Amino acid sequence: MNSGKRYFLLGSAISGLISSTTAQAAAETAIAEVESAEAPGNIVVTGARSAGRTVENSPTPIDVLPAETLRQANQASLLQTLNDTLPSFNVPNMPGYGINTFIRAGQLRGLSSGHTLVLINGKRRHVTARLGVNDVGVAAVDLGLIPLNTIDRVEVLRDGASALYGSDAIAGVINIITRKSAEGGEVSARAGQYYQGGGWLQQYDAGAGVRLGESGHLYLSGQYVDQKQLFADGDVPDNILFYFPRNAAGNPVLPAGNASTAPTLPAGATPDPREASVDRRKIFGAAGGVPRAQLASFTADLGLPLGDSLELYGFGDYSWRKGRSPQHYRFPSRDQNVRAIYPDGFTPYSGVVENDFSVLLGLRGEIGDGWNWDLSSGYGQDDIDTYVYDSVSPSYGLQSETDFFLGNYRYTAWNSNLDIRKSTEDGLFGFGTDWSFGAEFRRETYRRTAGEEQSWGYGGQPILDGPNAGKPISLSDSGSQADTGVRPEDAARDNRNSYAVYAGLSLRPSEQATLDLAARYERYQRAGDVLTGRVSGRYEIVPGLALRGTASTGFQAPALAALTFRQTNVTVNQTNHILSVTSPEAQVLGARPLKPERSTNFSFGLVAQPVRDVNLTVDLYQVRVKDRISQIGAFRESTHPGSGVLVQAASPTFGPDDSISYLINAGTTRTRGVDVVLDGEFDAGPGAIHWSLAGNYNKTKLLDVAQTPDVLQQFNIVLISTTTQAQILYRAPRLKAIGSVNWKSGPFSLGLRGTYYGKINRSYTLTQTTGPNTIELVNVGNIFVTDLEAGYDFTDRLGLRLNVNNLFDAKPAQLPRNATSRWPFSSIAYVQDSPVNPLGGFYSATLSYRW
Repeated sequence: MNSGKRYFLLGSAISGLISSTTAQAAAETAIAEVESAEAPGNIVVTGARSAGRTVENSPTPIDVLPAETLRQANQASLLQTLNDTLPSFNVPNMPGYGINTFIRAGQLRGLSSGHTLVLINGKRRHVTARLGVNDVGVAAVDLGLIPLNTIDRVEVLRDGASALYGSDAIAGVINIITRKSAEGGEVSARAGQYYQGGGWLQQYDAGAGVRLGESGHLYLSGQYVDQKQLFADGDVPDNILFYFPRNAAGNPVLPAGNASTAPTLPAGATPDPREASVDRRKIFGAAGGVPRAQLASFTADLGLPLGDSLELYGFGDYSWRKGRSPQHYRFPSRDQNVRAIYPDGFTPYSGVVENDFSVLLGLRGEIGDGWNWDLSSGYGQDDIDTYVYDSVSPSYGLQSETDFFLGNYRYTAWNSNLDIRKSTEDGLFGFGTDWSFGAEFRRETYRRTAGEEQSWGYGGQPILDGPNAGKPISLSDSGSQADTGVRPEDAARDNRNSYAVYAGLSLRPSEQATLDLAARYERYQRAGDVLTGRVSGRYEIVPGLALRGTASTGFQAPALAALTFRQTNVTVNQTNHILSVTSPEAQVLGARPLKPERSTNFSFGLVAQPVRDVNLTVDLYQVRVKDRISQIGAFRESTHPGSGVLVQAASPTFGPDDSISYLINAGTTRTRGVDVVLDGEFDAGPGAIHWSLAGNYNKTKLLDVAQTPDVLQQFNIVLISTTTQAQILYRAPRLKAIGSVNWKSGPFSLGLRGTYYGKINRSYTLTQTTGPNTIELVNVGNIFVTDLEAGYDFTDRLGLRLNVNNLFDAKPAQLPRNATSRWPFSSIAYVQDSPVNPLGGFYSATLSYRW
């Protein structure tokens, strides 16, 4: 493999990478050795609308991850695979409860998950129907639905590219290139579990190519993943009561402490006799685990020549996902429980059934004097039904159901493109020149439907028993517990169109120099017009040493779902409302229509080969994002005295202590960082060793905050809470570094990868023994994870691979004891959105057969 075929990734200083001995592997093989003669491995298609470039001469940093690199990560989904192979890519481990357990997204270069555009074979992928995936107000692409066995390689452009691809490409672009084989195939079976036993995973993959005519192909693939549930909560301490304590007369009385999270024995009372025999192992927090989930995916890639200069091509995929994730256990002594149905309390489960599909067809060919054209149209849809199981709607008393349909979410996108390109060796000014032009039309639709009545309604039944028997259930406790259904007033239906035209010019004055120019004009309904531009260049100073840089502008239109998003949620102890920015209630409380986020990007890098078979890249970058979409700090009477009157004035259905929030354009951020990659290979006896050190260091700063609406200023309501600021500024590790060593000799292979997560700040409310509680940043990072792989090929077709992820059972940091009332017995004692799962080590075996 030549020197230009391996480099990529991002980093911090080389010395920092080596001294930390942190590691990453999968980015080590920058270019796949693609078998197809039509798609040679050293050509990438991401980053410019011009002729294919090798990674070594690209003016922008591009990582190319071949199928073998993705396989070595030993993950069931592409999302987690990219987290394990790219230091610049981060996937926080979301809490193990709620819908967002299943629908997750990653972030590139420390920016929002919505700031990364995802393409499949160069065509825009539709986003999830679920808003708020990893980031407030964001609808990102769900990479967890794309099966790994259909992927030939993944190209990751780490630079702003809105002028090339449109909205969302502020941080960069992930382009997934699917397999296009006309023959052969592979089947594999993988099984594994966590060190502590449980969390059993089964994964089955199959793919095969079929030849169509003389040179066409149809590649079909399928995947099935079955993940069993496992959580890490401990026993509830003896001083925490499950049932009502008894007074001297033997009658039930209210417990002391927090009745929802940690009820305790009041003075003069005795425990209920059932406390002695109750099962004290319950799920609380659910941050330390994996939920029950099943995923089935099917894909097809088509290529069919229709003549010497015309080809029909296409891609289609379908995914079905079903999941069930536990929420906090509800004590039987809570009055939001119907004790005649759940005498010993209950653990509600969030549920999801998702159907996702896309289909794209296109024609491409050549006309005139070397003009290449590409016309395509594709449709994608994500449909999500949401449920809560083993729950109760307390205001319906004995008539309450226990399983509830909460509502449906559906998003569709129809994209049509026309691209025209021509490359000449003696073009403008006598330079090698690539011309490109194009137009795009996109139509999006969004629908959110109401759940069944008991999931959100108020039945009017009083508390049936216990010390508060006969008292009414609060209106704030309407609907099913844990997850409340979509109310009719929260349902929505919306659509919009967008139109774009774009042009690009690439000049090659000499073999040493490249200059790329691009511009794009785009119009979004209700988001206005935007003109973005991009200039990037590369110059080779001497053989083996080149400089490169890019300046660009970008934008992200508000997610269609965000324009009408409204949600009511009943938690353990309160009711929360997120109001639509266009609703009368939100307008009264100061909400304004959302504007697009706009960015200015600068990057400067160095590409070098200091010695033979050793490659070095260093890329500095700055991304400034204006009008970032976030959520206003929630307020209610108990947190902002006097605001309850304002809340009730906005809607008579709101209680004074209902929590109120809505989406806003919160302010401007600036992200600065550096990516470093150092890799190489050498012979080692009968085999070869490839090694890689790569890392990303980034820091985000909040430059300014939008002005608080006048109607809220009198109550000292902050526009962006400390917790929300922490979400924006600190979600990604300050430093993430990955080092890897891979050895292969004959049928044997061995790989070792280490990943270091540096400082990770999280915001927590800490209970103080004296004085008011404080909100503080807690560093929960500085985690090192080691992964090991060993493989053996019994024949050219049959192979076995053994993997251990998190070999030394590393765990995320635990929270300070005063950060949660359930610290002694809850997995919430671990940070909820650490990149490392508190379950620790996982081992598996994979058997594969190829033909």
